[in-house]
Amino acid sequence: MQNALAFAPPPPSSEATERLRAEVRAFVAAELGDRTPQQRAASWSGRDRAFSRKMAERGWIGMTWPRRYGGHERSALERYVVLEEMLAAGAPVGYH
Repeated sequence: MQNALAFAPPPPSSEATERLRAEVRAFVAAELGDRTPQQRAASWSGRDRAFSRKMAERGWIGMTWPRRYGGHERSALERYVVLEEMLAAGAPVGYH
């Protein structure tokens, strides 16, 4: 179809992004394993200060921000991996 939108493919995965993905999966399994399906369905609007603090301790808040503003200067792909895994697990990400 000539009018179809064409999007560039995502960047290739690397060992580093796959390690990050595994780290996030292990984190959410340990932190959120007892959440009910109803709680996990509220992922986008879910709020949990303690969970957000634990994410921040791991450097997963403000990932792409410059260090001078409290960020970690990580790549957009790394941020995407974290968000993708958080949403897949039904993590409460409404605060961030």
